[in-house]
Amino acid sequence: MSQMRLLLLALLTLCFRPAVAQEAQVFFTGEQNFHYSQLFGPFNGDFTVEGEIDTTQWIPTLTEGIGGAIAAMDSTGAEQLLTLAVKTNVDVDTTWHVFGVLYRAAGTIVEGTVPNASSAVQFFLLWNLDSLALPTELPDSLDIQEILGALSAEHKFIGAATAMNITHRDSTTLNYTFSGMAVDMDNTSTIITITGGSTQLQGFVMSAVEPLQPRQPSLDLRLSPNPFNPDTEMRFALSRPGEVELRVHDMQGRLVQRKVLGSFGVGDAVARWHGGGRPSGSYMLSLWQQGSLVAQGRAVLLK
Repeated sequence: MSQMRLLLLALLTLCFRPAVAQEAQVFFTGEQNFHYSQLFGPFNGDFTVEGEIDTTQWIPTLTEGIGGAIAAMDSTGAEQLLTLAVKTNVDVDTTWHVFGVLYRAAGTIVEGTVPNASSAVQFFLLWNLDSLALPTELPDSLDIQEILGALSAEHKFIGAATAMNITHRDSTTLNYTFSGMAVDMDNTSTIITITGGSTQLQGFVMSAVEPLQPRQPSLDLRLSPNPFNPDTEMRFALSRPGEVELRVHDMQGRLVQRKVLGSFGVGDAVARWHGGGRPSGSYMLSLWQQGSLVAQGRAVLLK
């Protein structure tokens, strides 16, 4: 389970590999809404997300968030856009719903209707994704379908836009509307329509695209035992020395504990969490260092 990476970071890294990169524009906050409906079936509802994803690491909040980036693909100025919206499904358990839009243009992304002969738009909806951590081995590919094949979810829909319109783009804002259809990769008879899609992204910054860096230590927090009562051991890895803080959230996203664990060196580290005095149930444990998430995982306390 070493070298595992969060879904968002992996998708961003795999999709954005500019041959001769020029610039990237990274979004910090936004909102997205659309309706999904199964053809001849009961799977339907509204997907609404608003909030911030840490776009420097592509780590979602525990509840929801959206972020994205535009990157120049090559020296011709061709661009591609990836936006990802994430929601935690706390009603069922700690699972995630993830919706992504990948838009590749032959030139600069400009206001107007897409797709067209020189562009392509793909959608994907991961329903009840059971983990934001990925297997060690992922396809070295730009094929979204191949990447999604390595993940475990109740539904893995992939499809294309039937309509998309970039309604506004300037130095601080990107807005677009969309609709389309998607098919469940594991059950091709399950087809959904996506309608009424609307996305607003604000507050991106412009910076040079850096070459891909070597993989960072795993963001997977390894817990043993798990389930546990009342103590569990937390194993994690750090890329820099320093003080580590533990934050504990319940399944409603409420912060129930915040504690400094102490200072640790680079590499593998071990700490313990005592759940005594708390009710049985699932908790999200996250470790932070200088404001950045370094590891997270779910702990199950049974009494």
